[in-house]
Amino acid sequence: MMEQHDIVIDYGSLQDMLGGLGDSVIMTDIKGMVIFMNKAAEELFEYHFDSEVPVSVSDVMRLENVDTRERIISPVIRAMRTRKTMGLSKNIGFARSDGAVYLSATCSPIIDSEGVVKGCTAIVRDVTRIRTLERKVETDHYYMRSVFEAAKIGIITLNVRGEIMDINDPALETINEDYIDIMGKQFGDAIHCVNSIFHGCGKSEHCKFCVVRNNIESAILDDTFTVDFVVAIQIKGVKEPVWLQMFITQLWNGKQKQIVLTMLNISKRKQKEHELQEARRHAEVASTTKTQFLANMSHEIRTPINGMSGMIDLTLKTSLTDEQRENLTAAKQCSEDLLRIINDILDYAKLENGKMRLENIDLDLHELLNRVSSLHSQTAENKGLTFTRPNIEALPRYVRGDPLRIRQILHNLLTNALKFTMKGGITLGAYTFDRGQQPYLEFYVEDTGIGMTMEEQAKLFKPFSQVDGSTTRRFGGTGLGLMIVKELVSSMGGEIGVSSRQNNGSRFTVLLPLVLAEKADLEMKDQTVFMNPYSPQSSGGDEGEPDDEPLLPGLGTSDEDEDDISDLLKYCEEKLSD
Repeated sequence: MMEQHDIVIDYGSLQDMLGGLGDSVIMTDIKGMVIFMNKAAEELFEYHFDSEVPVSVSDVMRLENVDTRERIISPVIRAMRTRKTMGLSKNIGFARSDGAVYLSATCSPIIDSEGVVKGCTAIVRDVTRIRTLERKVETDHYYMRSVFEAAKIGIITLNVRGEIMDINDPALETINEDYIDIMGKQFGDAIHCVNSIFHGCGKSEHCKFCVVRNNIESAILDDTFTVDFVVAIQIKGVKEPVWLQMFITQLWNGKQKQIVLTMLNISKRKQKEHELQEARRHAEVASTTKTQFLANMSHEIRTPINGMSGMIDLTLKTSLTDEQRENLTAAKQCSEDLLRIINDILDYAKLENGKMRLENIDLDLHELLNRVSSLHSQTAENKGLTFTRPNIEALPRYVRGDPLRIRQILHNLLTNALKFTMKGGITLGAYTFDRGQQPYLEFYVEDTGIGMTMEEQAKLFKPFSQVDGSTTRRFGGTGLGLMIVKELVSSMGGEIGVSSRQNNGSRFTVLLPLVLAEKADLEMKDQTVFMNPYSPQSSGGDEGEPDDEPLLPGLGTSDEDEDDISDLLKYCEEKLSD
């Protein structure tokens, strides 16, 4: 029995009753001296209690503010002074050997039958794990709130009734409202939607057409619903509609669902897009006008040039001196060069304007290649070059395609090869092959000319460009030929490529889809293309066989040329009558 204290207890009986409790139990006398500790208390406070050694409760519990390390008055003392049960603040604990420990405590004064305080009983529990989780939640909540407020985009949280629960500053700025005024309101009521002024958001007949309202209601009904959309809304105090890109997602706060409405003001971007569309429309109109002007002018210029060429030819058939014949031949060559340039510009204008017409007829491939070869082999011979013809026996005779444009492609490539080759020779080749299930017809033009570097090859197939300025000055040309070739090949569903080395020649390859035919739909001699400035004639056929030439040299009977024939005849008649 313990007789030195005011409280007389049976220590053994207390150990029997309280020793097995999970909570720590400490009893003191009126002076705050410990008279009992159960096993849990001894383990918690790392103190072995000896009833023969007096110890103060403040020395055993050693309570402090865990955050500031400031010692506090024991709640046991305060409970006896105030005669009331006392507890601990949630940041109170003590420093143990293995780290800080957070405590919760219930300290109740022991009062006898006469109302005299005899001591105190403290029931203490280690709540470190709970406090740590609470602090983490508080930190996370503070962090998320900081992110919520610092976000540059508007964020609104709604409850399952669609009412606004929270909103950050960017969203308030967007909808031009105050925080207090919109809390608990529906989104449409918060922005003063015209459909909700009289009946409220979601209650008007027009609300069923509102994309924002429909998506909010979908999120309320479907826990997995998410969506993003763009909408224009009319904000109170803002004259122009505000374009918003909105996202709707969901999150759960415990068992309570929240709908998160994120909004990004894209009005400036929409304005820029509108300005860009207007600028592009004006640019397209200007480009179309320019292209139409080029086409019209090129078309009009060809008529007097063809007339001039025809008059020169008629004059060349009269009696002339050698000097006169030489001068007229040079003039004819100049007119043909000018006509070639005009044709290039006209073709470019038609391609750019989308008005280039392609035929898809049955043609005689052998005759086409013979005509092209005959024309350019004569030019090559005049320059002292060799010309190798394709092996037509290995090719199908009749195929489908546009004979005029195929000839134009080959003429352009061969003209370039002849232009840039000073010695050696030119090869025109053709063969067929299969790529998967699709058969192809491949043409190639190979020369031993000046060649190109990789940098120079990168400049090919672009309008108004040649490999460098010196080449333009030396060899001339509009720089449109290869661009026209590339566009024609692409329009036919084919491909064009080049391989070259400087001073070691070039090889241009054209692949066109191959479709076989049974016969030719029309005679090739009814169409002509003038592409070669070196040729003394505008078209050619098999050697020893004169072609049926067009009405005037340099004038084809395809595309818009047929429309000019009557004008040209009239032009020539007027000049002859003069």
